[in-house]
Parts: sequence; structure tokens; C-alpha cells
Amino acid sequence: MLGILLIALLASPDAAPLDGPALRQAMETATANKDASALIGKRFRVVVPFTDQRTRKYKAFKQSARWDYDGRKKVMTTTIGLGEITDRNFDTFKASKLDALPPLQSLYFDVDAQNQNMVFTRATSIDHPDYYTGVSTRAVSFGLAIPYQEGGRSAMPEGFHPLVVNQMKGSSDEAARWASTMSVVFEGEITSLGQQPEVFCGAYRGQMSSTDVTGDARMVVQDKQCFVTARIDRVEVVRRSAVLTYWRNPPKNPF
Repeated sequence: MLGILLIALLASPDAAPLDGPALRQAMETATANKDASALIGKRFRVVVPFTDQRTRKYKAFKQSARWDYDGRKKVMTTTIGLGEITDRNFDTFKASKLDALPPLQSLYFDVDAQNQNMVFTRATSIDHPDYYTGVSTRAVSFGLAIPYQEGGRSAMPEGFHPLVVNQMKGSSDEAARWASTMSVVFEGEITSLGQQPEVFCGAYRGQMSSTDVTGDARMVVQDKQCFVTARIDRVEVVRRSAVLTYWRNPPKNPF
């Protein structure tokens, strides 16, 4: 019944754009029913808050909007950075025939992650094994796959690129106050590039040891990831209700 109601809402011409939770639910329904036809062509509006770059958690690591403060220079740096979907971080990349599609940028809008401490053994010698504590992370991630060719066609607004960096002067207190109320708003439309299934899921399994992410602890990650292709028509950086910067011209030559 819930799936029928959701399809009816998606099909309504006057339906409001899907927000993050509604888009996740629509993707889950499409995956369960093996039918994403009700999702293609629908509008979305997802809001991604800025996360402190120093937060050493997997969920924060996957965040597309981050901020950092340099106390020596008294400068706050904000970064909007999308990822890439490749055979190195998506285990069904070739099985899903994503290698036949244009290069895809990843924009995660919903990530659930659960952590559990675990003990690792480092091979040193049989008589003196080296034990140390790390973290096992199990995650489920939902994101948009956005076609983008460097110097070529793009499904992003004019002037917007997968990496946008901005800096502003101020005190650390000012930076924290600003960042706590800042977010990035992405608006666009769900598309299809002919991939089957249109909502495609895979996984990343591996180890991470970057001190920026895990501190002194090694992290073992199992992350189920689901994507749907999309075109981004508009991006705004906002603080509360004020728009700080924007890219409002839709792509001229999208896929």
C-alpha cells in the first residue's frame, strides 16, 4: 500500500520536489519493485549541511560539503567536493555496465553508518603478534550519480564543477557559528542514461587509515551504496534563509 501511495505521489504533476528522505524512500521502493519508471523525470531538492573537516567519522568523510579553520591564517575554508564512481569504490561497476556510461560524479545525500571497535593483528612474528584496536564500520549510502566530462558535457549548472573551494577571514568562533548554519541546496531532475537497473546498488569494502578520517585507528568499511542518475540544474550555498552564492543556470548540454 505504501509503495502504491508513493508512486501516486511521484506521478502527480503538482507534486513538490523530493527532499532527501523522500528520495531515499523512492529509491528503496524502486529497488524492491525492480521498477524505477515512476522516479525518472521527477524533481528533487536535497539539502547538504556543512560538516567540520576535523570530524573523524565515516559519515562525515562522505559529506560533500565541509569546512575547516586555519588558526594561524585566521581563515575559514569551505569546500564542496563530489566524488567519483569507479570500479575501485563500487564493486558492481562493470556488472552494472557503468563503464559504458559517461564518467559519473557521486553526491551522497543520505548516509547511515554504525561503528564497532575491533582488534586487528599485524603480522610481525609468530611468537610476538602485534595487536591494536580499530573500528569496523557498516554503512548504507544513497546518492545521485551525475554525468560529468572534464572540459566536455556536464549535467551540472553552468560554472559549477565537482570541486568548489572558498575562503573567508574571521575568528574561529565566527567560523564555527557561520558553518553551523550553512548548507548546500541541490535542485534538479532524476534522469536515465539507459542503465539497468536504473537505481543501481553496489558496495565498497576496504580499509582506511587516513588520520584525517580515522585518527590513530584503522577503519574497516563495508558500505552498501545505491545511486540514481541525475541532472543538477541549480546549486545554492545558504546560511539560514540567506543565499551566499549560487549557480542557477541549468547545464547547456546535459547528457
